[in-house]
Amino acid sequence: MQLTRFNEPARFALTLCAAVVLSACGGSDSVQAQAQTPAAFGSPELVHAWTRMDWVWRSDAERASYAADGVFKAATLAGVDVDRKGNVYVTTPRWLDKRVPSTLNQVVTVNGKSLLLPFPSYESNTVGNAANNFQNVLGVEVDSKNRMWLVDMGWVDGVATTPDGAQKIVVLDLNTGAELKRYAIPDSVANRSTQFLNDLVVDEKRELAFITDSGNRSGSPTASGIVIYDFKSNTARRVLNNHPSVQDDPTRELTVLGERVLPSGRLAIGINGITLSADGSTLYWNVSTGDAVYSAKVEVLLNPAATAAQVDAAITGPLRIGGGSDGMSSDAKGRIYFTNLTTGKVQYFTATDTKPVTIAEGAGTEWPDSLTWDDKGGLLYSTNWLNRAFAGKMNFDQSTPNFRIWRIQTDSSKGYVK
Repeated sequence: MQLTRFNEPARFALTLCAAVVLSACGGSDSVQAQAQTPAAFGSPELVHAWTRMDWVWRSDAERASYAADGVFKAATLAGVDVDRKGNVYVTTPRWLDKRVPSTLNQVVTVNGKSLLLPFPSYESNTVGNAANNFQNVLGVEVDSKNRMWLVDMGWVDGVATTPDGAQKIVVLDLNTGAELKRYAIPDSVANRSTQFLNDLVVDEKRELAFITDSGNRSGSPTASGIVIYDFKSNTARRVLNNHPSVQDDPTRELTVLGERVLPSGRLAIGINGITLSADGSTLYWNVSTGDAVYSAKVEVLLNPAATAAQVDAAITGPLRIGGGSDGMSSDAKGRIYFTNLTTGKVQYFTATDTKPVTIAEGAGTEWPDSLTWDDKGGLLYSTNWLNRAFAGKMNFDQSTPNFRIWRIQTDSSKGYVK
C-alpha cells in the first residue's frame, strides 16, 4: 500500500486557514535538572508544549466539535520519535475516547504553535475498517534507514471486541511513502482480549522488533509478555509469556509524585519500556507497576528451542530503581536510560554502575513517558501527567502546559544502530 500524503503547500495552506486555539509553546517553561547534572548532558530544552492537544483541522466545525464535546479531555500525548530529516512524530492513543481525531501524527509548527497533522492522513487514522486503518497506536520507532516501525493495539474505547486484523505491526518507508510490511498479530501471539501492545525497540542488525505487551487489560497479575517480530519473514512469536519478570509486582502500587494513578483502585501495568544494549546483545525492560528493570541475553530469547530453565538463567534482575517506569532507551556509550514515574525523573545506569543517575527532574517532568533520539545527539522525551488525565483532574484551561516534549543534548548518540 502507498501512503496517502498531503502535499506540502496544501497541508500548510490548511494549517494557516484553520482557526486554532492552542496553548503557547515557548522557552519560558522550565524543568529543573539535577543540582549537579553530569557534564555529559545539557539542560532540558522545551521543544513542543500543549495545554490541550490540538490538530490541523479540516474545518471550523470539526475544531468546534472537538472542543464542545470535550474530546480534548481524553486526547493525551504518548509516544514520540524523530525521523532522519528531523520531523517529529507523536502518538495520541484512543484508550479514553475513540473520537480522538488521529492516533499517529506529525508535529508541525505554525505561527509559533505546535499542531498535530494526522500521519499519513486523516483517512488512514479513521476509526473503523480496522484491519487497514490505524486505530490505537502507542509505540513507534524510526530506524537509521528512515523506516517507521509501529504497533497498533487495534482496540479503541467503547469497542468490546478487537476486530480481526486490527492489532498489527506496520513498517513504513518515510523516504518513499511506501508501506513495506503489515503483519496482523494473531491471538496466539497477543490475545486480543488482554493485550496492551505498548512499546518497541528495533534491532536493525537482525531486522527484528521487540514489542512489550503490558497485558493490563487482564487485571492483576497482568497477562504480559514480549512479542518478537521478524521483518524478513513477516512473522512473530511470543516469549516470556506471563513470566514474573514482565508482570506487575503485586506488592506495589503505581504512584506519581505521591498521587495514586487511579483514586478508586490499583492500576496494574506489567512490562512497559524496552531497549537494547549498544551492541545489541542484551535486552532490557522495565515494569510500570513495580520498581525494577530486568535484562536477558538476546540470543537465548531468539532460540525457540530454549528451555524454561535456560530462559530463567538468562534473565538478570530485578534491578531496583526506586519507582515505576515507562520509557527506555540506550546510547552508544553503554548508558541505559529510563523514566521514573514515581519520582518524576529521567535517569540512566550502566552495566558496570547500576546506581541511577538523574539528568532531568522537577516541574515539567510529571509522568515522563517516551524516550527517543535525534541525529544530533539529542535525547528527547515526552511528559504527559497521565495520572491526572486518568483521574479527571487535569486542568485544560490553565496557561501551564499539560503535555511537553523535551530535548537534552548529550555527548553520545542512539545505541543499537546497525
